[in-house]
Amino acid sequence: MVAALAEQPSSRLLKHIIRCYLRLSDNPRACDALRSCLPDMLRDATFSSCLHEDPTTRRWLQQLLHNVAVSRVTMQAGGGFDHMLVN
Repeated sequence: MVAALAEQPSSRLLKHIIRCYLRLSDNPRACDALRSCLPDMLRDATFSSCLHEDPTTRRWLQQLLHNVAVSRVTMQAGGGFDHMLVN
């Protein structure tokens, strides 16, 4: 679907796709999977012209990329709130 958007851009459809990926990135297992299967077109500047006019979608994409990049570091560093739990 993302590849088809590169051929025939639709800002509205792109917004929905990015939002779906962003929601998936809230789940740690899905976020881990996204690291290897998130389309490269969402990582590069393929859709910059569409996103230029939509600051909300641009922010969602930035958050998605941040989530995918940061989650492994957080998990490896023992991140989360486990350190706040009292036995």
